[in-house]
Amino acid sequence: MSNTRTAKPRSTAATRAAAARRAARPAPEPEVDDLDEALADAAAQQADATEGYVTVALAGEPVRVLHAGVWRNSAMRALRQGDFDAFAEAVLHEDDVELFEELDPTQDELATFVQDAQSLAGAAGGKFGGPRRSSRSTRRR
Repeated sequence: MSNTRTAKPRSTAATRAAAARRAARPAPEPEVDDLDEALADAAAQQADATEGYVTVALAGEPVRVLHAGVWRNSAMRALRQGDFDAFAEAVLHEDDVELFEELDPTQDELATFVQDAQSLAGAAGGKFGGPRRSSRSTRRR
């Protein structure tokens, strides 16, 4: 079958001109307060990352939790089975486990905490679906 493309390809000069127009647009300047806050947040996250912990609020109190990417399967299993004390011992900094027990968070507070910790790590929440079934029938005919 022949090529059915009707538009003619852009010339190199036209491509360069379009790229120059895009590059000429100035990026919006962030406000000074936002920039200072962003730099402070980045510095705090960098400091936490060097220890392997990130700080996440749990029931309004900051606690140190391991980066969600390094949570063990046993910790996730404990979370799914409702053994929240075992989950806390596995993922929280040893100094914050007692605080977790004192806070005695509600289900909603714990769910928010886990979602926040996973979003800081860029991890997707929810269950792992595994490989998907083929949309086509695999039966031979």
